[in-house]
Amino acid sequence: MSYNQPSSSSIAPRRRTSLLIHSRPKTAYDIVPENDGVHARPASRRSLMFPSAHNALDWGSFNRNQEETGADNSKPEFVDPFANFSTDSQTRHALHERRYSAFTQTLKHGMSELRSLTRRMSLTVKGKPPRQKEDWIPPKQAHLLSSKSGEHMMDLNEAISTGPASHGEQLQGPSKGRRPSLPLLNFRSGVAEPNQDSPEPLAPRSRGQPFLSDLVYGGAGARASAAAQNELYHASRTPPLPPYQPPEGDLANKDEGDAESGIGIVLDATQDRRGSSSTTAHVLCRDPASVLATELVENIFSFLDVESLIQSATVSRRWHQLCQSQAVWKKIFYQEYGPKAPSSSGGLPLAAGLGKRLPGQDFRKLFKVRTLIDKRWRNGEAAAIYLNGHKDSVYCAQFDEHKIITGSRDNTIRIWDAHTYQCIRKLGPPNNPRERQTLVSAAVEPKGAVPFFKADVSSPDPVSREIELWHQASVLCLQYDEEILVTGSSDFTCLVWSIKEDYRPLFRLIGHHAGVLDVCIDNRRIITCSKDTTIKIWDRATGKLMNTLTGHRGPVNAVQVRGNLLASASGDGMSKLWRLEDGVCIKEFQSKDRGLACVEFSENGRTIFAGGNDQVIYEYDTVTGNRIRELKGHRDLVRSLHLDSANSRIISGSYDHSIKVWDAEKGESEEDGGLQINFEGWTSSWILAAKSNYRKIVCTSQDGRVVIIDFGYGIEGVDLVEA
Repeated sequence: MSYNQPSSSSIAPRRRTSLLIHSRPKTAYDIVPENDGVHARPASRRSLMFPSAHNALDWGSFNRNQEETGADNSKPEFVDPFANFSTDSQTRHALHERRYSAFTQTLKHGMSELRSLTRRMSLTVKGKPPRQKEDWIPPKQAHLLSSKSGEHMMDLNEAISTGPASHGEQLQGPSKGRRPSLPLLNFRSGVAEPNQDSPEPLAPRSRGQPFLSDLVYGGAGARASAAAQNELYHASRTPPLPPYQPPEGDLANKDEGDAESGIGIVLDATQDRRGSSSTTAHVLCRDPASVLATELVENIFSFLDVESLIQSATVSRRWHQLCQSQAVWKKIFYQEYGPKAPSSSGGLPLAAGLGKRLPGQDFRKLFKVRTLIDKRWRNGEAAAIYLNGHKDSVYCAQFDEHKIITGSRDNTIRIWDAHTYQCIRKLGPPNNPRERQTLVSAAVEPKGAVPFFKADVSSPDPVSREIELWHQASVLCLQYDEEILVTGSSDFTCLVWSIKEDYRPLFRLIGHHAGVLDVCIDNRRIITCSKDTTIKIWDRATGKLMNTLTGHRGPVNAVQVRGNLLASASGDGMSKLWRLEDGVCIKEFQSKDRGLACVEFSENGRTIFAGGNDQVIYEYDTVTGNRIRELKGHRDLVRSLHLDSANSRIISGSYDHSIKVWDAEKGESEEDGGLQINFEGWTSSWILAAKSNYRKIVCTSQDGRVVIIDFGYGIEGVDLVEA
């Protein structure tokens, strides 16, 4: 029996096709001959989805013929019931919608041909109305389907009696009133074992949907088979969760509370869970130093403290190289020892102790040297060097890393080399009678902090050239910056000297009616104070008197300027804060009962320190006017004060022959940490002046000597930190 011309006894008569539809071109399957009663054409999705337009199946005739032939036929002649569909015009009611193949979508037939195919695929089985579309039920268990050979092929009686499973209820039971979707497959409740002639199911790919053969590439069974294989594949790749084990001990007997909502349920944190188990988790660890740019890694390392940076250098050779980088140490060095705020006054350069800023500077070594110096400050370890040259009491001093300038009662000003400790310049009157006297200094007996090294240095008087101006009495005060030196004397005048022109005198300031006790300078002004209770403001460039401040009732012993504010201390026991724009006193700070001899003004303008006959150092708040602290420890008049804001230290000198180092931020005495170092007995007489920087304290005494307390003496490379 031909495939395209079935027997008239079992196949419904051919209906006339629409005149609008062109005939389908014949393919190789249309001319395949018969082969021993079993058709050689393989059942494919195309053969199931696109039947021939010339034949249709009459299910009534088909049943009658089967009854006449008998059900005991072991090898019934196979007739494809879906090869030809009827073109019945009866309307189809919401049958289970089938999916078109990729072949049909690719060809993109016209709308008329699609309508014709839909009419030909319509079919009514045994006069029953079409079954309504079933609700979709998610598949609960997938079944793998296998093809059958021709001799085990399902006959039509079995196909009609059993029928395929519905699309939503996969293979769960027979479906009545629905035609079989895959007559060539063996539908069973379980997974069917494939025959020897059928190919084995293809293994799923690592990604995407698995490969399926043509025999199962369509319909509900194909989708179920694909889902089952995918689920089986993913299940084999995913490790299972560990079994639940109830907690032991108290947790097992603990009431779980609201078990329905999950509130109060205790989870056992000791159990390994998927995603957090160390055996399954894979953390990608890479050295940031090998991934990031060198500049970025150096910048990161520069935020570490020194101890952490040294530990980081032991991680690897690469980290060691980065931790030795000069860029890292440069930033750490300036963060630790650089200026915290710009200076608003003249005076010592801000670069003191920060090196010469030359190319190729070794900042790691600079940091090491500064660290050793700071350690000596904490332990009170210093060398004592005594400069001999003045013939009488030394009232004032100022120094930097290259020179020390002192003023004395012998009417002279001496400039000393800070490295050789030799007097290199002397400014004074010719044939000075006060220099003819012989000064014999008493021996010193240091107490408290004892110097680990002591040296007395004497130098001959340098040959001085003749100068036009000089002081005719004691030099009581001085102040200098990079350009000029200003000195005040008991002769009621001040002299301005040009440092850049080898200390040539420029002009004299005349106006006070008593000795000039202190002087301070900034970029525009020279400010002096005197025993005549007045403060005078001079033009720096011309020496012209600009203003006179009055208000004190006693000698004004000290002044210091910060920006547009001026602090003064007087023997009347008052410290005043002045506004230089109009010369108005805006704040007054009272000592307890006696006069004040010295004053220091913080660089931020918030704090004033003053000391005097009370033997106490007062700290005042310039905003509120309140007294904040009282630093107690001296046993006599506090004659000199110096505030080292960069290193948070206060240096005080007193008539009790001692020099003390205080914490500038906290504490009031030795008991609470306010007093850090006590240099007692390092001079044989009163301390008249004391200044300091990161490395040294330079103080002057009534015994005519200049004392250098050097914390950097003998440290290798200490000259590298000099500006």
